[in-house]
Formats: sequence, C-alpha cells, structure tokens
Amino acid sequence: MKKLLVIASLLMPLFSLAQNTDSAKYAGFVKYYTKAIAQNPNDATAYYKRGDAKLNLDDYQGSIPDFDKAISLDPKYEDAYLDRGRSKYALKDNKGAIADYTQALALKPGSAAAFYNRGLAKRKLEDFKGAVADYTSALAIDPKDEDAYNDRGIAKKHLKDYKGAIEDYTQSIAVNPKNSKPYYNRAYAKLDTKDYPGSLADFNKAVELSPNDADAYYGRGDVKRYLKDYNSAIEDYTQALKIDPEFLDAYNNRGLAKYKIQDYKGEIADDNKIIAIDNKYANAYYNRGLAENKMDNYTDAVDDFTVYISLMPKDPDGFFERGNAKSNLEDYKGAIEDYNQVLVFDAKNVDAYFNRGLARRHSDDFKGAIEDYNKTLELDATYSDAVNSRGIVKHLMGDDAGACVDFKKALSMGNEFAQQNINKFCK
Repeated sequence: MKKLLVIASLLMPLFSLAQNTDSAKYAGFVKYYTKAIAQNPNDATAYYKRGDAKLNLDDYQGSIPDFDKAISLDPKYEDAYLDRGRSKYALKDNKGAIADYTQALALKPGSAAAFYNRGLAKRKLEDFKGAVADYTSALAIDPKDEDAYNDRGIAKKHLKDYKGAIEDYTQSIAVNPKNSKPYYNRAYAKLDTKDYPGSLADFNKAVELSPNDADAYYGRGDVKRYLKDYNSAIEDYTQALKIDPEFLDAYNNRGLAKYKIQDYKGEIADDNKIIAIDNKYANAYYNRGLAENKMDNYTDAVDDFTVYISLMPKDPDGFFERGNAKSNLEDYKGAIEDYNQVLVFDAKNVDAYFNRGLARRHSDDFKGAIEDYNKTLELDATYSDAVNSRGIVKHLMGDDAGACVDFKKALSMGNEFAQQNINKFCK
C-alpha cells in the first residue's frame, strides 16, 4: 500500500506559563479591574490585569485592546508585550506575536519566556533555525525547562537533525520523566531513523504515562505495522478509535494493516467509515479501490480511483491504479489513456511503461508494445517480465527466433514464466 499517513503535528504546549482554567476566578478579575479602570482610566496595571484575565478566559481578541492600552500608558511594560504576543499567537498572528516578544526582549533581555514563546511562533512560520536559536537562548537562561528541550527537539526534527532531536527529547525526559510528550516525540524521531525497537519502547512509555492519548496508540500502531506485527497494530488503532471515534487517520492506517493480512473486507469497512465522516478524504477512495481490485470488484475500483483523481488530480498513482482496474476489465483503450497520463506526471515510471505495453499487446498494437517494453528495459535493465513479454509479442508478430532470444534472456534473469515459453515456442 502506498498511502501511509503519519501524524505530522507533534505535541507542544501553547504557552510557557501554566494556564488556570478557573473561569469564575478570571471572570471576577475582569469585573474587578473594569471597576478599577472606571475609577482611574490611566492605570496601566489595571488594563494589563484585565487583559491577562481575558487571556486566561481564552478571550484573545478581547484581551488585545487592554494590552494595547497598557502599553500606550507605559511603553516599557514588558509583561504587556509578552502577553499580547501570547494572544496574537493564539489568534495565529505569528508575525505580530514575534514582534511583541522581540519588544519584550528589548526591555528584558533575560526573559526565558519571551525566547521560548518567540520560538513557538517562529516554528509556526517554519523558521525552524530561528526557533532552535530562541529555544537555545531560553535554555541558557533556564536549563531546567523541559518544554524548551521538547520543542527544540521538534524544530530540529523539522530540520532533519534527528540525532539532535533525540538528544533534546532525552534531556526533556531527564528533567521530567513523567511527561509523556517527549517520549512520544522521541518515538517519532526514532521512527524516522528506522530505529523501530527504540521507537516502540518510547511509544510504550507514552501509552503507559498517558493511557487516554489516542495519538500514542496510533503512533505505536504505525511502528508495529513497520515491524509487520499487523494484528497488534490493528489492536492499537482500534484503541485509538475507542478514545477518538472520529480519528480518520487511525481508520486509514488500520485499513492498511488489514490489507496486509488480506482482510480486504475489513479494509473496505474502514474506508467506508472514513468516507461517511469526511467524503473528501482522498486516501480512503484510493485504498478502497486497491482492496476492491483484490476482490475482483474492478468496476467499483474504477469508480473509487476516479473520485481519488478528482480530489488529487496531480497524483500519478490514481491514474496508474485506475489503468490497472480498466485493464482487468479489458478496457485497454481506457487503460492506455490512464497510463499515458501517469507518464505525463512521471516520465520515468517503469511500471506504467510495462503495463501500457501489456495493454497495447492486448489491443494488437504490437509495435507500440515493443516500444514500451524497450523503454521499460532502458529505465530498468533487470526488469525480466519486460524481456519475457517482449518475447511473447515477437512470437505474435511471427518472429519466433527473436522471441526465443528474449525468453532465454528472461530465463537467465530468473523469470518464472520464461521456461514454459521456451518449452512451448522454442525448438
């Protein structure tokens, strides 16, 4: 199966400071400081305190005017810049957040929180090198900040510095071995380096520490699938779905594992579930089409690949698999059109040339078939099926001498069908 989905967004805290979820408390703060502002409209601290309360109530939009006012009354109010940056970050205004954190640092160069939070915003803008630099500065000030190690590891992973990422996650774990996040993130970094046993051990720890974390079961399922422990992988994806019944990627990857154990009906059931929740989830159609092909439901497969193509019109795989389904339906003209489209996107797709050669052969376009087999061998000289199939076409063209040369060459390459062709056509 081609369409593997892995969770891309790694765990991270939103802010560097703990968030108090006691809404009644902060609602009271808003009320209190509103009265204070009415009594003294030039009190910068009152505006800041009200803005901070709104921030803790997740009223990010409402908090910003209060921080603005506090800053206008006191342009050196470092905490107001810092918290206004937090509100902007929550509103996805990452550039605005960075500007505020930078101003906070100009006022207080030793603010670990400003460096850390600016690193988060830079990472959102995919400035991973800048993020690493800010996390490093935060750690120089506070070398026991487990979140800064964890998030620097995430930024390093984006830079494909897997060794550095693993070192940072390990350091985060050393600071707090009870936090599941760095185990989870280190597991994915190890997965990227194909350290499957190490990745599995970290996912096991993440599951142990956070038994209600669907992502941890999902990630462990992926590792087990790479280790070809498909039944156990299915169990983990199922557990993830018990926690989050609309975890579409878990349905997708559970379906992939079922496909590997030839449970094609199970694959289709998972794809059906995905489509019922989100009919724009392209991979469900692609994977369902592959399963339908295995069950000889070629018409349904064509329909699924057609939907996939409508959703992913630039992916040659959809055209390739639809071409295969059409070939199975003996619609060789339609298959050739699809293989042609594959080659528009990927001019070196060896299998597309070979399969188009088969379709041309069945369409009695023997010259075109030989051209395709020759192109296949030009791209991959070890493709013994192309040599054997070229021999069959030469036989159909009446060139048995040339056919036997190809069959013998295919046999020398280890082709499993060549010997029977030699026995049948060569004397």
